[in-house]
Formats: sequence, structure tokens, C-alpha cells
Amino acid sequence: MSDENKQITKSDILSALSHAEASDGLYLENLQVVHEEEERNPVRGTQLEILDALKELIAEGKVKTDESGEKVIFSLA
Repeated sequence: MSDENKQITKSDILSALSHAEASDGLYLENLQVVHEEEERNPVRGTQLEILDALKELIAEGKVKTDESGEKVIFSLA
């Protein structure tokens, strides 16, 4: 993935996680798929690209994970 696309994906993730509808965090699939009633934009990129960007954001201390349930929840740090 180009650096420009990676920055777009990271920006999309931070935007999605900062949206009011994501106050409790989002599952990975909810970053890409947005239901009709939701007002936020989906994150652009493939699932692999999104995971790569999430790993970088976690390493940068901008995103945290909650692994206490069946699925990982991503939220702003």
C-alpha cells in the first residue's frame, strides 16, 4: 500500500472511531460496513490494509483494543 493510501486509511479509522456513534468502539467489520441508519463514513481500503493501519495506530498510541469479548473492539486511546 502506498504511503498516501496508508495515511488515508489511518485518517478514515481515526475519523470513524471519533464519531459519536463509535463512543463504545467498533469491531473491525464495522469500520468497513456502515449501516443505513449510521451517519459516519466507511473506512476505505481492504481488510488487510485496515488491519495494517490499525496496528500502526495502536503502536502510535492512538487506538486501543478491548479483547474481553468474543470480538476485538477498537476505540480511540
